[in-house]
Amino acid sequence: MSPPAMFDRSPSPPIIKIPGHFGDIMSKRETTLNLPPGFTGFERILLTANGNLQRLISAYFNMTVSVTILENTQVPLDDKDDPSVIARFQREVNLLCNNKIVCNAKSQVRIKDQEVHDLVVKKGVGIGQIFRYLDRLPSFELHGLGRTEKTFWREYSLRIPGVDCRLLEVMPSSLFDDNWLEKEPEEISWDVEPQEGTMTWVNPDQV
Repeated sequence: MSPPAMFDRSPSPPIIKIPGHFGDIMSKRETTLNLPPGFTGFERILLTANGNLQRLISAYFNMTVSVTILENTQVPLDDKDDPSVIARFQREVNLLCNNKIVCNAKSQVRIKDQEVHDLVVKKGVGIGQIFRYLDRLPSFELHGLGRTEKTFWREYSLRIPGVDCRLLEVMPSSLFDDNWLEKEPEEISWDVEPQEGTMTWVNPDQV
């Protein structure tokens, strides 16, 4: 399977950088994240979540949020990969709450460290568990975000030495509507191109 178009292009510059400690603990006394207009407060919280999206959604609904793996495969390296990349994995998951999709996440994981590669290939450590297994807090870079007719989305990277993970997460725009969990699921396309969306965030340094 060929990689999604979002991964078949030169990486876009990060739009905002959050320190490696995520800014959640042991950070400066003041933190400012200025997002463009057009998103609600709850949406902004999810769009800037730094590795704890599942917990935040679970806390909002006060219900369990589970992960369903749709794809988790090793894919061939291509000419655009850094020479230091040992292996590349393609992953897609759905986050479910009350059997409804609250988020679809697609990711490309590039591994540059032989020890990490052995953990995944020989010891069976899941791609989604690498950071926790190694007890490492990755740095977080938000590359872009936007909105379509029925969704809002973000593209970001998580990195530690030897591991580079680039993700595209898409969430339903109606997620925070009253009684959303009890309503019938609506037809939603989870295929989003980061360049699309009327609310796409443009890097202010490029204007």
